[in-house]
Amino acid sequence: MRRFLLPLLLLMFLFPSCEKNEARVFTSLDLNTICSITVYEAEDEEFVQGAFDLMKEIAGMIDMYDEDSELSNVNRNAYQEDVYVSDELFSLLSYAYSVTEYTFGAFNLAIGPLVRLWAIGSEDERVPSSSEIEEVLPLLDWRNISLDEDEKSVRFLKEGMAIDLGAVGKGYISDVLASYFEGNGVESAIINLGGNVYAVGTHPSGRAWTIGLQNPDTERGGYYTTVECSDSAVVTSGGYERYFIAQDGQVYHHILDYKTGYPASSDIVSSSIITEDATLADMLSTACFALGSDKAADIVRHYNVKAVFLLKDGSTVRIGI
Repeated sequence: MRRFLLPLLLLMFLFPSCEKNEARVFTSLDLNTICSITVYEAEDEEFVQGAFDLMKEIAGMIDMYDEDSELSNVNRNAYQEDVYVSDELFSLLSYAYSVTEYTFGAFNLAIGPLVRLWAIGSEDERVPSSSEIEEVLPLLDWRNISLDEDEKSVRFLKEGMAIDLGAVGKGYISDVLASYFEGNGVESAIINLGGNVYAVGTHPSGRAWTIGLQNPDTERGGYYTTVECSDSAVVTSGGYERYFIAQDGQVYHHILDYKTGYPASSDIVSSSIITEDATLADMLSTACFALGSDKAADIVRHYNVKAVFLLKDGSTVRIGI
């Protein structure tokens, strides 16, 4: 089986500037991708390292593959007993649950058992048998997750359930890092967590940031359209981000449909959400890709965000832009 993994870093490109402000770019290999922070003021390396440390701290809380993470503790024990979690994790789980409920599982925090079964992006990736898929489908119903607001506890109503925050984690971390920079007076910075981009403030020239959205059919750096934003996230989901090709030549991507157990399919090739709430953008980009352009448009308007969809027929849908 031949593996293909396209780094999310290829999704978006910041256009270079000829302004006098010199950009300083700091990079780190974390979150299973290349992460970069671009600053334009005179922040020292210790300050930026503080942002990377914060990123790792949050990742250590929500990574379901890290046996020591707070989320892993939930997944191990929430069927046997109520698991009490931190306020931060509970808040994120509640947010993810609400979006799961509104999108009726197009984004699904309970997708963990299916993600583990396919293991796309790992050395164990494979096409599961139909019987294996049928076995995990009953475990993907988010309504079997009980969240107690007063106790800040989590309980699973079915054995074998698992929460996966992979489709929201980078967005949430982006929000935390953006707050970190803004709280320290940073007026111009770019946070790029493997393609999940947060534009802090405005460009040093005072104009909005211009971001190009990767064209899946072109080489690295080729974009099909651009968007402008300030103090906003631009998050893209697409089947070309992470996938593998099976021995029969079939392509299987990582955005899974909880109803069928197979990769989601719609008329959207690339789904981009633009909003100041990167956590929401991360969840909605996945949901919109899975639902298709008609239903996605309703969701975008409900949440009052901006969106750009590249469709299979080559056309582009822009909402709110």
